[in-house]
Amino acid sequence: MSAIWDWLDMHFPCCGTKIDWRRAATGRRMHWETHDDVQLTFLASREICRRIRPGLMVEHAGDGLSPYGVRFTGDNARSVVAALLEIPEHHYFLAEDRSWIAVVTMEGDLDVVDL
Repeated sequence: MSAIWDWLDMHFPCCGTKIDWRRAATGRRMHWETHDDVQLTFLASREICRRIRPGLMVEHAGDGLSPYGVRFTGDNARSVVAALLEIPEHHYFLAEDRSWIAVVTMEGDLDVVDL
């Protein structure tokens, strides 16, 4: 997980453990907001699965309760993303090659940046 946090600190302006999107100026960002947890999980899973490249892993870090990072492939991405989003914390999903990042907040935000 520390490698993920180090990379985020080097590439995005942060405010606490959250990315300060107002000051972030890298890549193409898309944003969704919903207070429906089922819809948020669907949107996050869809966007992450769209971006997973064959042979590459997705890396996950949470900013609160998760004591360890998680790595997974496209084969089991939907179920892993859904399970991770059950944990009440902010979630950071990154492509192994750092070509994209998806951030899901407890407040119902989904931000995806293609780098």
